[in-house]
Amino acid sequence: MKIEFLGHAGICISTNTTKIVMDGWFSKNGAFDGSWYQLPANHFYMKEDWSDLDAVIVSHEHMDHLDPEFLTQICDQVPILIPKYPSSNLFDKIKFLTKKEPIELSLEESHMIGDLNCHIWTEESPMNQDSIWVFKTNEKSIINTVDSRVSISQIKSMKKFIGGDPNLVLIQGSGASWFPVTYTQYDDEKKHNVSIKKKESKLNYVWQTATIFNPEHLVINAGPPAFLDNEIFYANDDPIFPNPQISKNWLSNKGYEKSIHATMPGDLLDLETNTLNENNEIRKNFSWDDYTDYLKNYSNEMQPNILNIKNKIDSLSCENMNKKMKEHFEKMFNVSLYFNERINMTVFFDIDGYDGGKWIINFSSKPYFKEFEKGDKFDYKYSFNSKWLKRILLENLPWEDFFLSLRFLAWRNPDIYNDHLLGLLKFNDESATKAVEIFEKSSSSETITVEISSGEKFEIEKFCPHAGASLETGIIKDNHIECSLHHYIFDLETGNCLNANCNLKSKKLDNDN
Repeated sequence: MKIEFLGHAGICISTNTTKIVMDGWFSKNGAFDGSWYQLPANHFYMKEDWSDLDAVIVSHEHMDHLDPEFLTQICDQVPILIPKYPSSNLFDKIKFLTKKEPIELSLEESHMIGDLNCHIWTEESPMNQDSIWVFKTNEKSIINTVDSRVSISQIKSMKKFIGGDPNLVLIQGSGASWFPVTYTQYDDEKKHNVSIKKKESKLNYVWQTATIFNPEHLVINAGPPAFLDNEIFYANDDPIFPNPQISKNWLSNKGYEKSIHATMPGDLLDLETNTLNENNEIRKNFSWDDYTDYLKNYSNEMQPNILNIKNKIDSLSCENMNKKMKEHFEKMFNVSLYFNERINMTVFFDIDGYDGGKWIINFSSKPYFKEFEKGDKFDYKYSFNSKWLKRILLENLPWEDFFLSLRFLAWRNPDIYNDHLLGLLKFNDESATKAVEIFEKSSSSETITVEISSGEKFEIEKFCPHAGASLETGIIKDNHIECSLHHYIFDLETGNCLNANCNLKSKKLDNDN
């Protein structure tokens, strides 16, 4: 079994009889309306002859994994495989963008793709519709965690499926987040410190997960992207987006002793011979150690593409933005009462530009929409140009796709992340929100036992009350546990959350328990 690394999250797995591409992203138009680009550039794969593929896999709906240009040029006989998520968003998105119907694969059983036996896991909470793909032959195995957080119980299930430790694990070291990058309540120093803390938490999760998986080879994958648009070029320096070499060095310094690779497009790992053949051609012009000049040249080269994308969006016309906003959110209010009640806040949209406006949207048991008036109070604020709002209202651009572009500013008070707000905005779908509601209501009774350095043990909820992430991978320090998903910290003695308003059920156990 051989794995060619195609850049970002893209891989090509080949055996003697089977060849598949997963999450190939090669377009010169980047992703998220030209805000994200592949790092380093891998556009040469768009000219590759992919006629011998047995299948193409798309793990989830983010556009750095779903490249419409690549999928469109693949011959119609090659199936596009996706997980069967609670909502049809991924299926609908691929069909709309490519005019092709993907095949949904069940999570309940394994699937044969040629001689590759494949099983799919998804994150335990359906709030995050990401997937983990496990491939095995009679001799070798690969676990691609993509952008997902994996729980300890899932790792055990995956290792049981493959019959031991995997030969290769691919895992993300970089963030895919707009927090704290776009938040205005922080000065530069505070923002830098928050980003450093998020990076440390993410890499601690990577270290813990890799240690439990215990693979022969660990590959740091799926980011960071390059931000080449001049208005967001600054984000390339944010610590929340460590490159694979930084992640590799961090893990090595922490004591991870097995093989770690910071790969580039064209590198080829042969699991039979345990050798990595590096693409020396791409290394003539790019190094993970210093790519400052590379980014500047890359940005200059891609500006015509970015400008073309923006010009097309500018050409969209909307006669009555207020009416469109009202229709959009009043329809959203009817998606899930459960989400409305858990959001329970007022959001201010401050939109500048020719088609701009100011609107108040209240999510609660009695939600409402109104035009902003001086003196209106709000908990959350989004500010951006009306061109992007037109993309959302007229062309159904998902809110999360827009947020990932970093082309907005945000403010919140209290300074607490509300996962249900993002969940409702990104899904805007009854089946997806219902799946989250069922999960959150049913998971509240499961518990795990954790032990602190003093030897004291606590019985706590298995799932974080904030967004349903498993606390099995939580980081324990002193008498606190930190959720590895959104970094909320709970006092094990009291259950109080130190940086949010969701408390944890926690019970101290007697020594003889």
